[in-house]
Amino acid sequence: MDSCLLFFSIIKMSSSSLSVPQAKIDLTLWQVEADYISSSDLYVWLIDMGLPNDVASRLHELISFTKKVGNKVFNIGKIVLIKILDFVKANPFLVSGIGIGAVVGIAITTLITSIPFLGPLLAPIATVLGITITVAGAVVGYKLDQKFSGVGEDLAEIARKFFSLITEVFNTIFRNVVTA
Repeated sequence: MDSCLLFFSIIKMSSSSLSVPQAKIDLTLWQVEADYISSSDLYVWLIDMGLPNDVASRLHELISFTKKVGNKVFNIGKIVLIKILDFVKANPFLVSGIGIGAVVGIAITTLITSIPFLGPLLAPIATVLGITITVAGAVVGYKLDQKFSGVGEDLAEIARKFFSLITEVFNTIFRNVVTA
């Protein structure tokens, strides 16, 4: 990530609630990043991460999901996919500990439960991963807690903290948007 983008993201993370203009700035910066990364590069990264082809294909399909804000169309699906990849890259020990599918599943579950309009978009991917959204966090947490006390709760908290900015930005900007 460009140092300027990182700087603005850090500033936003320190504030407790975003105004609509602040959220639009973050969304615009993420769109710049999304415009910079090619669709084929994203697909290669998904495959290189070790995801099964069907999961990689479903995640790659996110790229076509857009939302209009004012006069600008934002590639929300591509932004979400980049954020999921960022989460995986930022947590390599989670990947080696519980597997790539589980880490992507935690990311998707967090996004679905935190950003309502993403539910219909991400639910089919969760199904391919074998996740039932209402119990995903509980199952992953329970299994991990069986081996390591408190780890399941910690994983959910790691994901919530990582995705807190995107959650706040999307919920601020799209608060009154109804997805059909």
